[in-house]
Amino acid sequence: MRVELQAPPWATHLLSDLTDWNRRPLPVAEMAPFDLPDDAYFEYAYLDADGARRPDPANDRPRLNPWWPYACHLAGPDYAPHPLVSRADAPTRGRTLRLNIESEILGQTRPVLVYSPAGHAADSLPWIVFQDGKAYFGWGRVPRLLDLLLETGRVRPAHLVFIPPRERTRDYAFNPAYRRFVCDEVVPRVSERAPWNGEATAWGASLGGLLSAQLAWKRPDLFGRVVTQSGAFQFSSDMDYGRPFGGDEEFLRTVLEHPGDLPDLRWWLDCGTLEWLLPSNRNLHRELSARGARCELDLRHAGHNWVNWKNGLAAGLEFALET
Repeated sequence: MRVELQAPPWATHLLSDLTDWNRRPLPVAEMAPFDLPDDAYFEYAYLDADGARRPDPANDRPRLNPWWPYACHLAGPDYAPHPLVSRADAPTRGRTLRLNIESEILGQTRPVLVYSPAGHAADSLPWIVFQDGKAYFGWGRVPRLLDLLLETGRVRPAHLVFIPPRERTRDYAFNPAYRRFVCDEVVPRVSERAPWNGEATAWGASLGGLLSAQLAWKRPDLFGRVVTQSGAFQFSSDMDYGRPFGGDEEFLRTVLEHPGDLPDLRWWLDCGTLEWLLPSNRNLHRELSARGARCELDLRHAGHNWVNWKNGLAAGLEFALET
């Protein structure tokens, strides 16, 4: 797909998946036609002279990025969302519990949502524990996707546990207290209402993906599988989190420095090819595989956004709950 953008007269820089948005905005004087794969989903916007982010007035496509109302998109002639995404807006048929967990570890009350498929609320089932729980529950419509996959027999039933963050970076970035909250407070409390068969998957996107990998790595007695979507594996505990393009792949160093056998985990790494986190995801996949871990890397021609992650939800569920 050949892309030829025409900057509006007020624009100073192009922001896009290809420029890592904040890291290296492209001056409009340097804009030139470029090529993307024919199945790509691509997001972009412009900066004006005041530094404000603004949409392209020539692009009237619907805005699909729930974070950024200024993010316009282009889609290649072969791009198609996953077929189940368009069916995910129908009501769910199962039970949704809304729990408030009094955390002594965090000194706060934290909400947790638990979805059980229809007819399975009292069954002892696998769990999938989602970070960014409100986003996966609402934007991702994961309960409905689970219902659809169950209808076709492509997955087993499971209880879905959705944990929203309060201060996302503080919760997710190398925070042992938050990990203890999940493992030592969320797990026993949810077990009282959604029986657990001892099989669980840790799942998250971006920083939530990094956290999910840490959770499973530290507690393989609780988690046997990991699903990360654009996992922030470039990050390190000493980086400036206001500049997310820094870091030196601390989790990869943990893997490389681990003596003996790796924790007995299965990995599903999902990432876009148009985002800055691709090299660190490839590095982790390579090293886990070289050390005998069962690890898969699923790539799509897209950036760091919820359209990309929604298109990967069904494959992740099929991995976590394979029949």
